[in-house]
Amino acid sequence: MDIIMILLVVCVFAFFPKSFSIQQESTVRQMKGLREEVQNLTSRLQKLNATFQKDEAGHAMFYAVIKEKTLNFNVDTILVFETVIVNEGGFYDKYDGVFVAPWKGTYMFSWTVSANDGSWIVTELVVESQIISSAGVVNSGGGYYSGSMTVFCKMEKGYHAWIRSTGVSTGHVIYSHDNYPQSSFLGLLIHAD
Repeated sequence: MDIIMILLVVCVFAFFPKSFSIQQESTVRQMKGLREEVQNLTSRLQKLNATFQKDEAGHAMFYAVIKEKTLNFNVDTILVFETVIVNEGGFYDKYDGVFVAPWKGTYMFSWTVSANDGSWIVTELVVESQIISSAGVVNSGGGYYSGSMTVFCKMEKGYHAWIRSTGVSTGHVIYSHDNYPQSSFLGLLIHAD
């Protein structure tokens, strides 16, 4: 019986170190595989986060109108479209009439100005002091007329855009009332760079 015990102890010592060594090698391989998987998942998560942040750039848009007002403007006066209908991101300021680009990219702007009989208004879209385009109406025949323009332009992050009266005359008049054509201004990010 002592011989059997001795043989059993010898076998255990002979077998377990190899078993421990095999288990340790297997654990090292598993840990290496887990590290690689974590690195792959981290890389995929960073790519998804970058895509998500780029998608977030698509949410810059506003639409505002001038309501229930007849206004006279001098030369180069910023028109303030004070009644905001949509302002995703809050980048249009209804107090000063200026939109600030939150991202570099291509933006679309559209505006309409309205006048009543015997008056006229000529306006222009300005981005960082550069005139992009103009729109207006001369109403000499009576009634209520509107002039509109839609433009696309590139803007850098932080650039400012606004509508102002032109230097053509000092007598610009907007007639914007319910049940008549209203003056409005809208802008939106079409493509972020």
